[in-house]
Amino acid sequence: MPEPSQNAGLAGTGAYRWRRPPRGLPGTATLLAAATFAFAAPAASKKVPYPEVKVTVNEAYKPDPAFEKMRGAFATSIAKKDVAALMELVAPTFIWTANGQPADELDLGRDALFNFKVVFGFRAPGKDEDGGVENGPFWDKLGEFAADPTYYKANEAGSLVCGPIAAEVVDDDVFEQARKKVEIGDEGADWYFTLAETSVAKAPGDAGAPLAKVGTVAMPLVGVYPPAEQGQPAARPTHVEVLLPSGKSAWVPAASASPFVSDRLCYARTPSGEWKIALMDQAN
Repeated sequence: MPEPSQNAGLAGTGAYRWRRPPRGLPGTATLLAAATFAFAAPAASKKVPYPEVKVTVNEAYKPDPAFEKMRGAFATSIAKKDVAALMELVAPTFIWTANGQPADELDLGRDALFNFKVVFGFRAPGKDEDGGVENGPFWDKLGEFAADPTYYKANEAGSLVCGPIAAEVVDDDVFEQARKKVEIGDEGADWYFTLAETSVAKAPGDAGAPLAKVGTVAMPLVGVYPPAEQGQPAARPTHVEVLLPSGKSAWVPAASASPFVSDRLCYARTPSGEWKIALMDQAN
């Protein structure tokens, strides 16, 4: 799970690196154009009992008025596909990392807007003009960041705020035991964590009595609702199916769960008090 990183290339940012991502998961650097950001097609898992994996969720950041203003402008620029308005929100110090380290395609000889355009598919690496990127620009990816309401302070000073929210496993040994129980070969499982105590149901949107309640724990993702239809754009799921420690599966609202391995977008306050997009960290 993530831990603070103050490496030379990111000194002072308080960016996070992944200490030990689940094995077998693909790097998101090659998946930026995916139709869904937070809920990709889940990997197969063995439906067997496993030790409960408790987590500690990072303290949520409550946006101040300036942050809310930036969020509104961000969402509007994406809805209108207004490139100029979006670029106004990019900090002049924007940096692109992978697990807290400078990304391989980060071009330190170029300005912040160039690197932002490359990471989000507005421009191909090394090119001076926009366009030429397969499936780019990645408006859906940006839209997922804008739609997610969970943020946390990525450093003690609170000068860097990231989303979606992150969490840490309480006991790495227990997590490893659980992974050995449910994961198949080297494929790995897609582990999600609940943001608070959560009721689980036998079906998406079931209004009956909950099957159980889980605390802040990590569980493998085994399904999403509505499922993606072949040849159709994937809708953002309303519910996700998770594997409980008992070995049985159940459903929780998608808003109640978040992936451990996830790209994160971070924001920093300028000297004038405005919030800008300051960092993209890819979880590959």
